[in-house]
Amino acid sequence: MNAAAEPRSTTGAPRTVLEELLQTVRQQLVARDEAPAGAWVEATATDLMHGTKAGLYLPGDAGGLVFYARHGPSAFGHLHTDAGPDAAQRLAGALLDGLPEEVRSLDLGFTGLSPADERTVAAALAARAGSTVIERQAMDRVLTPADARGAADPPPGIERVPVRAVTLDALTELDRAAFRGSIDELLVGPGPEANRRALEAILDGRLGRFVDEASCAILAAEPTRLLGIVLCTERSTRRALVGALMVDPTQRRRGLGRFLLGWSLRALWALGYESARLWVSLDNAAALALYHEFDFRPSLWATIYRWDRSSPQAHLSR
Repeated sequence: MNAAAEPRSTTGAPRTVLEELLQTVRQQLVARDEAPAGAWVEATATDLMHGTKAGLYLPGDAGGLVFYARHGPSAFGHLHTDAGPDAAQRLAGALLDGLPEEVRSLDLGFTGLSPADERTVAAALAARAGSTVIERQAMDRVLTPADARGAADPPPGIERVPVRAVTLDALTELDRAAFRGSIDELLVGPGPEANRRALEAILDGRLGRFVDEASCAILAAEPTRLLGIVLCTERSTRRALVGALMVDPTQRRRGLGRFLLGWSLRALWALGYESARLWVSLDNAAALALYHEFDFRPSLWATIYRWDRSSPQAHLSR
């Protein structure tokens, strides 16, 4: 391997090279409903050149880019290359080897690779102590007039209210409880502030216009208690994303998730949307069963690699 094939710091990269790579990243994220807002390409290139965000790149035809942003001790990054798994492994390995001590965890997503190559890279990285591989899929469904026959009212003893009638603290608590102990808990980050940030991004429209009319919360009437929520965002004038669906874990197997999803699809149909999409981790068997019941079908796949310095295995390896 020659020196030119080794990853280089983005602080020395030409802006045109970074912007070209980042533009491709953005295009592929848009296809996955993860479109960055605003002048993301230009702002990220500036951050990488100035070292505000840490990153590495491969120059030339076998190019690629890996970088991350930090929220406290947690880092959330992205790797892009269309040069195959070998280039991806060089970029990811160099990034992981150079992580500063204060970074306690890293979540890394991928673009540019085929699903098979993503799995190959993730499997190779998983040999590192402290690693977890999370596989997710998007599921799509066409909305039809049959959705208008979905239940308009929740089960007896339960009240449906607008999401914005519920405090952000209550939403955050439900979010943490709903996914506690599951692999999905790793996707947000440690501590309630990470859950709060994720919910605020949805409600504030940073992930697409928030569709209040197709989002709701359900409460137990006596005593008043939040039992579940469904949150929808607009991806285009024709397609919506069910961005979050969660039920209090003590209230499962009561049909509450089925009601929330059916009610949301009913509202989306009434609003004129033609299709709906959602994302689910392949380890979430209960959610997968529900979505198949509603005729959602797989359409896209994504792999997330997570490394955690605090895991016992990571400590043993040092």
